[in-house]
Amino acid sequence: MDLGFDFSLEQLISNLAIFVVLPLAIAAGVVAVIHRSEQSAPRSGLGMWATGAVALILGILACAGWLSWTAADHDGNIRGPGLPAPTSFPTWQVVACGATMVLACFLAAHWSRTLFAGGLAAAAGTAGGFTAAFCIDAARTVTSQEGIGLFLSIVGWGLSLSILMSIRYFVLATRHGSGAPS
Repeated sequence: MDLGFDFSLEQLISNLAIFVVLPLAIAAGVVAVIHRSEQSAPRSGLGMWATGAVALILGILACAGWLSWTAADHDGNIRGPGLPAPTSFPTWQVVACGATMVLACFLAAHWSRTLFAGGLAAAAGTAGGFTAAFCIDAARTVTSQEGIGLFLSIVGWGLSLSILMSIRYFVLATRHGSGAPS
């Protein structure tokens, strides 16, 4: 089957293993430790794995929804969704993608049963989902530039969203009088 561009399933699996599965496994360990130390929340909602899975799906959708097409390709024309993904985007489209990622993370965290561990599971899942979608396009070629981009994606989104989820936790814990962990 000719896809009209180079694509390597082996490279996709390798990228997913190194830049998504391994970081998410480490994050799951951290979230599990935090979850054990966090008091049970008196509310219903998604468990840790479900929160992470929902966030992963939302992260994939955010990346694919905003970065599989462009409103201003190199020649200035609109280019519809497809692979290989475009490489030129107007600023508003990149900002909208970022805002959608943050919203997806907050939404998954809101659905979680626990405040802190749920937020961190949402952060890890959203970052992993975005990077997983990015892995599909990075499997077209094998250069160090794609690897660096994938690394920056998982680390950048992971840390940024984790910081946001930590701030969210401290605000909500203070507001609800449950206090923040020491």
